[in-house]
Amino acid sequence: MRTRTLGIVAVAALVVLAVVGGGLWAVGRLSFLDSYGSEYDYTVRVSADEPISNVTLFVPLPVHDGTSDIGTVVETREYLKPDTWSYAVVQTRHGPMLRIHADEIPAEPTYHRPVVENDRLVRWEQIPADEYVRNDSETVRVEHDAVEVDADLTTNRSIDTKSPERVEPLLNPRSNTRAVPCEWPHDADETQCYSYDTMLFVEYDGPETTRLTVTTELRGTNSWWVGGWNFNEYTDRVYVYDLPGDQQGWVVVDGELQTGVGNYP
Repeated sequence: MRTRTLGIVAVAALVVLAVVGGGLWAVGRLSFLDSYGSEYDYTVRVSADEPISNVTLFVPLPVHDGTSDIGTVVETREYLKPDTWSYAVVQTRHGPMLRIHADEIPAEPTYHRPVVENDRLVRWEQIPADEYVRNDSETVRVEHDAVEVDADLTTNRSIDTKSPERVEPLLNPRSNTRAVPCEWPHDADETQCYSYDTMLFVEYDGPETTRLTVTTELRGTNSWWVGGWNFNEYTDRVYVYDLPGDQQGWVVVDGELQTGVGNYP
């Protein structure tokens, strides 16, 4: 009798564990489905260590099948962006690229005050430096040490972050792609790393001692919530640091691609 009772208790405990486990699985599954999202992020940042003017660049653009959907949503998040900055997707002899133009990248900051009409911000008015008050919300200081543009594009399908070649947008132009060892912390079994050659067009007026830095990055990311935020992604980067002033026109630079970063459900 005692053995039978213990058997019943054991079976009941197993049933309870199964129900609880199934419930947790179902909740986790629903959380996964409700929170799952996929997005591309593209950022370009241009800076110089000395003031330069009449700046024109052509930088790599995310391209798939000869077109760039991401290029159509490029914008700047500089809310006090000078009117003379511009950017556009253009065709070059190397394919579609992003053209960035700035009359100048100044070294000195500018100062501004909000103009409010009918309880609504209508514009920012530039003011002399001596009218700026630090820690006063009615005036702001803006550093113009770089030109930056961005693009975010969501998609209703899962992004192939393990093998994005030929199925996902990648920075173009690109050639001579080769596999390279991954460096920590991206040295997991799922992660693969590649290096390649790409092109950059640079033209500006400024001192011969100027050093130009251009960073271009594309991320394709899937993310979801199950007990915390999880993600996997591929990252395509072109980092050009301290390009000498005598290197203008079309310049060959290095790019790097990392795939399979993150965790996979």
